[in-house]
Amino acid sequence: MVRLVSFKTGEFVTILPSLGGRVHEIVLKAGKRRFSILESPQSAADIIKNDHFAGAKLIPFAGRIPEAKYEFGGKAHRLTVDPRGNFAIHGFVTDKLFRIAKSTAGADHASVVLEYTHHGKTKGYPFKFFVRLTFSLKNSVFSCTTEIRNIDSKPLPVGDGWHPYFRTSGPIGKMFLSLPSHSVVEVTPLFKVPTGRTIKSAPGRVIIPLNRKEMDSVFDFGEKQRRVTTRLIDPTVGVEIQIWQESGRKKYRYLVVYRSPAGSSIAIEPWTSAPDAFNNSMGLLILKPGAKFKSSYGVKLRQLRSSRSRGSRIEHKR
Repeated sequence: MVRLVSFKTGEFVTILPSLGGRVHEIVLKAGKRRFSILESPQSAADIIKNDHFAGAKLIPFAGRIPEAKYEFGGKAHRLTVDPRGNFAIHGFVTDKLFRIAKSTAGADHASVVLEYTHHGKTKGYPFKFFVRLTFSLKNSVFSCTTEIRNIDSKPLPVGDGWHPYFRTSGPIGKMFLSLPSHSVVEVTPLFKVPTGRTIKSAPGRVIIPLNRKEMDSVFDFGEKQRRVTTRLIDPTVGVEIQIWQESGRKKYRYLVVYRSPAGSSIAIEPWTSAPDAFNNSMGLLILKPGAKFKSSYGVKLRQLRSSRSRGSRIEHKR
């Protein structure tokens, strides 16, 4: 376990290098209050099992691949099938050991660099790559910069995603999601993979009330927006969680939002590609030998001026 701590503010981030560089805990300040804003497994057994991929890095693909099959470079490949269904899901680094390559710390900042090398021995993915994750806590902002480099002699397909479940101390059903301009990617009911149809939203930000019991949506920010911020607004408690991501071509242009019926949190996930990108090529990164992908996302907590005035503004914008 690695903990990034700001001794000046009492904020901290807990990371698990032995479990794929998973972000287990984020505690940030809004005004004078500190909030633990991630929902994660708590018992040792549940932390290791992590059925819901809470806080996990999704490398080299995010989402489901039906029947775990894809073709690349003129060859057919089949990944390991998930025991819960006829698909592969969320890559294969979630239980891998990442090496601590470097760490720094000061009174108001801390960072750590984790590294992992894949030697091409995974079933269905015979490609070699190197991953470097740089986690930072500075000025009350948590950030992660991900670098994936092709160390093979042939091109490889790859993607990346992050799977955090966000919460505050307020009820999810009374919160709102504020999204930048986007298209909605229509997905199939069974595997939640794209149908090929997208629906363009109106220009500007879109406010979505979270009073619905279920949500499982894929949003595409397109190639023109360079950095986007999604806001999880809690007018009851008077805070908003801001999830920012570098967007556009070969960056985190997609966002997946998931809420289960019994959930007390909501997954807000920056992805480089759509689900099943190995087959549909939506946002798929193809790295030539020696080439690399590098991009960042992060989280900030902000206190609202007042829950009453903020709630009124939200209703007006809807």
